[in-house]
Amino acid sequence: MNNNLKAYTDKYIANRQLCWEMDQQVMVDLSFSKWKEALISRSEMMRKIFLENEQFLADIRKELKVEITEEKAEQFLEILHSFYDGGYDDLFIMRAIAEPLLPYYEEKNDYPKILFLRKVLAFEYYEFYWRLSREDGIEKALELYEKTVAMKEHYAELKDASDRRAIFVCYRNMVAIIADCKAGYRYQDRMFKYLNDAMTFWSSDLVQKLDGDNAEFIEHMDRMETDVLLSIDLQADMDEDFVDEYKALVKRIKENREKDGVEDEEGVLFRTDIMCRLLDKAPPRKLIEEMIDHISTIGELDTTKENDALQKLLDYHNSGCTIFDIYKFAKLPQEEIAEYNKRFIPQITNVHTRIPFGFWTGLIDNVCAEWFSVVAPYDQIPSRKAEMLLKLVLGRQPITYIHSLMVGEIATRIVIAFIKENPEFFLGVPGLGDLQQIKDGMYEISDYVTKCALLHDCGKCEIVEVVNRQHRHLYDEEFDVIKMHPDKGYEMLKDDPGFEKYFDVIRGHHRSYDGKTGYPSSFNNLSSPYKPIIDLITVADCVDAATDILGRNYVKGKDFTTVYDELKLGSGTLYNPEIVDMIGNNKSLFEDLKYLTSEGRYEVYYRAYREIVLR
Repeated sequence: MNNNLKAYTDKYIANRQLCWEMDQQVMVDLSFSKWKEALISRSEMMRKIFLENEQFLADIRKELKVEITEEKAEQFLEILHSFYDGGYDDLFIMRAIAEPLLPYYEEKNDYPKILFLRKVLAFEYYEFYWRLSREDGIEKALELYEKTVAMKEHYAELKDASDRRAIFVCYRNMVAIIADCKAGYRYQDRMFKYLNDAMTFWSSDLVQKLDGDNAEFIEHMDRMETDVLLSIDLQADMDEDFVDEYKALVKRIKENREKDGVEDEEGVLFRTDIMCRLLDKAPPRKLIEEMIDHISTIGELDTTKENDALQKLLDYHNSGCTIFDIYKFAKLPQEEIAEYNKRFIPQITNVHTRIPFGFWTGLIDNVCAEWFSVVAPYDQIPSRKAEMLLKLVLGRQPITYIHSLMVGEIATRIVIAFIKENPEFFLGVPGLGDLQQIKDGMYEISDYVTKCALLHDCGKCEIVEVVNRQHRHLYDEEFDVIKMHPDKGYEMLKDDPGFEKYFDVIRGHHRSYDGKTGYPSSFNNLSSPYKPIIDLITVADCVDAATDILGRNYVKGKDFTTVYDELKLGSGTLYNPEIVDMIGNNKSLFEDLKYLTSEGRYEVYYRAYREIVLR
């Protein structure tokens, strides 16, 4: 391999690990001074890593522009193996390398390498797009996997067992994609087709002769069936053939596990047996009682015993979700549901909120967000619901959470200045009908704006992998994903009337003051009764982003005076001129914001990190 390219590949991988290590250094309980030193060191190192990685990517792009030779193809294949085998997933870098290599090896009928490249591309599409619920990306992943498993016709020509095993890995991943997206019968029908195709091929004489006794192959087949069990979203009007196939699968897995003496460690078979009985018209209330009894026996989580703790957590979580599935299936009255909820929701919510930061981070973030989404519609107390959102979702994302805290600190200082000097600014905002009410309501208005700030970026919690990508620049598709966060935040909360007064701020904080630019274009901020609040959050959001000297590696933070000059340039088009003038004309406010966005930033960050670390 080109020595320079090899060196940068090794450096890129080492930098990914270093990014994780630097993050861990500030996620410990330290004194303010030691923590500040660690944070500054992290910021400087992350900026250095960003620049080094940009050089690596430039070299990659340069090499890919030249005609591919056998030597170069092998070099890039080695890079892909380094990334994929090491778990360093990155669709955009790996796609840039793999797509030019595929036709090269397809022309040569090099089946092991074709299989590897298709498998890599399929997995990276899946990893990136399934969190976004983007059907085009999911379909692309399934299409690539289908092409990969079609290579089973060359099974005997695959001399390495790991290449042959990849066929079944791909089958299992196809099932997992559908299990994760839960996208209805159109997908679920395909899932049973994939499962049956895999089982038929696994039972063939050729496969059994070559790999029938291989434990790794057997494990993939067992897990594939379990993935199917986890994926079914039962409904009262399901097709009978589909139900029969599901029940037959449950029966087969139960018999095989009992025969092999395999324990039901995550409660999967217990829950699927409950759902089968529900389909067979068992009394739903009896089944709910059994589920609640099961939840009471799961026991405490000891995160020092990682696998055991994870299994218990998933048992708690999925058992609670199963009860909600029974509610929907049986259409129970709300009064009964409310009584049942008292008996298991507090316990399971407490289990979720006590999970320490850094414990299976990606998986736990998704689990906590899902638990909030299923529980929140049943909670009629807005303050408790908001606290649950903070603890389960926002508080698990340090970058978004800290930015939201800073936006709140900036915005509330501007609010107080307006109430003292120009309370008319808030007239017309729902609930603020006269000047005296505004003057007397400084605490209530400040509290509302603080909550707007905490919620304005909640949609980013559904696109964490992109938001937290600090080690390289973002590609256009990733920027498009970032632009989805206002709508994703709205979608997260839209069915809950308790959050209605935040909807316009969530959707409108990236629209320009004059309504001509920004995103999402489908939202008309000019007609919103909350426009003054939207404008406040927009300015505070921009001020924090532009002055951030600690968390944004792709750009150096600016001083507040420079940022204010930029606000003036955009006054009347991008930014509300009243807000810009208030900041410029109120010397005390200007100096306060100047301190807050420099030295004061450390104090806000430290408070936030301690909340997360000491949860």
